[in-house]
Parts: sequence; structure tokens; C-alpha cells
Amino acid sequence: MIPSAIVLSHDEQRERLRRGCPEAVPLSVVAGDPCMDRLRASLPFREEYRAALGLRPGQKLLVLTSTWGPYSLLGANMDLVRRALAELPSDEYRVLAAVHPNVWYGHGGWQLRAWLAPFLRSGLILPSPETDVWKAALVAADAFVGDHGSLTLYAAALGVPGLLGAFGEEVVAQGSPMDRLGAALERVAPDVPLERQLARAAAGRAGDERLDGIGALVTSRPMRSAELLRRLYYSRMELSEPEQPAVPRPVALPLPLPAERHEPVPPAAYADARTTAGGRLELRRYPAGLQGALTGHLPDPHLVAAEGEPDPRWSRTADIVLARPPAPGETFREAAERVFRGHPGCWLAAFAGEGADGCVAFTRDGGRTTARWAGAAPPHAVAVAASALYTMPDGDRLAVTVAGSSFVLERRTEHGAGHGTERPAG
Repeated sequence: MIPSAIVLSHDEQRERLRRGCPEAVPLSVVAGDPCMDRLRASLPFREEYRAALGLRPGQKLLVLTSTWGPYSLLGANMDLVRRALAELPSDEYRVLAAVHPNVWYGHGGWQLRAWLAPFLRSGLILPSPETDVWKAALVAADAFVGDHGSLTLYAAALGVPGLLGAFGEEVVAQGSPMDRLGAALERVAPDVPLERQLARAAAGRAGDERLDGIGALVTSRPMRSAELLRRLYYSRMELSEPEQPAVPRPVALPLPLPAERHEPVPPAAYADARTTAGGRLELRRYPAGLQGALTGHLPDPHLVAAEGEPDPRWSRTADIVLARPPAPGETFREAAERVFRGHPGCWLAAFAGEGADGCVAFTRDGGRTTARWAGAAPPHAVAVAASALYTMPDGDRLAVTVAGSSFVLERRTEHGAGHGTERPAG
């Protein structure tokens, strides 16, 4: 079958066509890229997309883009999904995987979700392929990690800083914009914390003329694709075009993302708590079950697990146990003793107190502390309060920073047989 038109997005593609198949050039039509035009039309509404995706103030969005095949990000380096969730603080980052429809339909949605199940339990966002969520995510993104798929080129053209987690040199045309992008972007290093690499990519992206030039090769008819494509279609049908202009519309706001099924016991977490020179506590939390090779992102964490955690790696060694409410007729102190008997490594047992944000904490030596947030409370308020009490045993008011936002924890301590909430050395 001989086509009546060969639609190209850039004059550069016509030149490559001229070199490879000159007899096809008369049939070529440079009509731009309708997807790129819609992404650009969406840029003024970045905050609306971030809100629709559930991002809280102070959170960053990392988009993982994977095409299909053995050289794709999922095909060649699925461990990068684990690293993104393991090494980026869960309160500060959301991670979204934009996976090519060929993967969904080639392997089936059930199989893909089964492969990614540990990551979905730790908060990975996996939009369905029939939606435009990936477009909204690229507009909302703070960073990306991609491969040789088109989404990597779109992200770079939007100015989003990023890295390559995989790249199929074997399947990319030499001299193409994607080939040039593969030479320009840094590869993810296996032994350097991912957050540090993303920060380096962000610092180098602003004013990078090489990446700007590659991004400009996505379309040579910016914001005109709808107009040019409609003109082509109607001319081939020998029909008059509608009177109203054909303009690129912003991407629709994503509907609320379906909640992932989750177990009644929350995942165990490592908490890295550091006291600043001004006496403020900076807290960062990471999924415990996804940690792997050491990259230095967790220098001295403490472990937080929930009562009822079935994995002995966490239940027997947790420094903090988020306890279930006391049983009928059981006091908080009696419930705490039950927690300490069942969790030999636990130093602090924390209960939700009065109100959704309160916290009642007991230490193994008999100390009791009642704490509440003054004003706004952070997400996961009881877990954050427990880590703050564990790290900073003294003071009536603790200033805590989580995901760039500041909160104040007020506390009242009743000393027991030992030293209140002071944790043992080591």
C-alpha cells in the first residue's frame, strides 16, 4: 500500500527521509506534534495538575518513563523503581511510573501490577494506559528518569531535569534527536544516592543549550499541529474545514486516582532524624522493605514498625512500635507493656491519643509522654511525633520539619523508673 501522505513532526525528519528514501519526500507533510502542543498548552496549569495528582505542598514528583522491550527502563533496570521509592524520602516525593501501553497489553495489566506489587504497596502511582495521566504528570513533574521512549524526549523538551535509567542504543536511529538526547543525559549511577543525582541534574538543566536544542527538534511547527493535521485530513476527504479554529487544548485534569488496596498494617519505615544548629528536628522517612545496596542515603536511621507486623525483621528490631489502641479494660500502660514483651528491640511504644493528631508514648524504662501538635499537624502525625520524641527526649516544645514544612509538637513528660524518653546509647 502506497500512502497518500507521510506525516512528520519536524523538518529534520524530512531531511532524514530525503537521505534514506528520496522518492517519498513529495508525499511528506510536516505537521508538527499534537502531543507536544497539548503539553505546552497545559504548562500554565501546572499547579492544578499537581493538586489533581494528590501532591501536597512541599512534595516533589518524580516520573519514571518506560517504553517497551528488553532495553526499556522496566525491561533492563526495574530495580530503579525500587531505588526511587527506597532512596527518596516518602513524605517529600511521589513517584509515578508512566509505562508504555504495549507493556500493559503485551503482558496484561494483572501481570504488570504483580511485578510492581511491592512498589505499589510503598506508594508508587501507576496510571492506566487509556488515560492522559502521563501527560498531566509530565507537566507536573519536578524530575524524570527515562529511557529511549518518546516520553523522555517530551520531558526534556518541557525543560524537566532528568536522567537515563536505561537506553537502547541498538534500536535508536543514529543522528536522531533521541540519539542526541541519549548522549546528552547522564545515566543513573548505581552507587550514588538518587536524590543527589537528581539535584545535580536539576542544577545543570537550567540554561543547558544542548538540551534546549534537542527539545526544539520535537516539532518545527509549534502549536500548529491541530490546524495542519485538520487541513490535511479535510483536503484528502475533499471537504471544507469547519469555521472554528483548530487549537491545542490543555490536557484534562486527572480524575481522583483509584486507591491501592492495602494491608491493615502499614509498611515499616526507616526514619532519619537530624537536629539542626537551631535546635530544629529534620525528619525524613523511607520504606524499610525496599532498602538494598548502600548508597549513603541512610547514615543513622531508627526503625518504625506497627504492632502486628508479621515480618520478624521489623517486629523484633523496631526501635519504635506504633501500637494498636488498648483493648477494652486495658490501660495505655498495660498495652505498652504488652508491646514491649512482643517486640524485644522496641524502646518507645506510641499510641494515638485524644484527637486524630495526639500521641501517647511510653518508654521501656517506664516513662510516659503525652504530645500534641500545636496548630497544623503533619501527615502521619502519630508516626512523626513518635520519631520526634525518640530523637529529642528533652524540651516541652519540639520544632519539626517534614517535607519542607514546619510543625510544633508540644509535650508533657512523666518520668518513670529510668530517664523518661531518653533512649539508650546505640
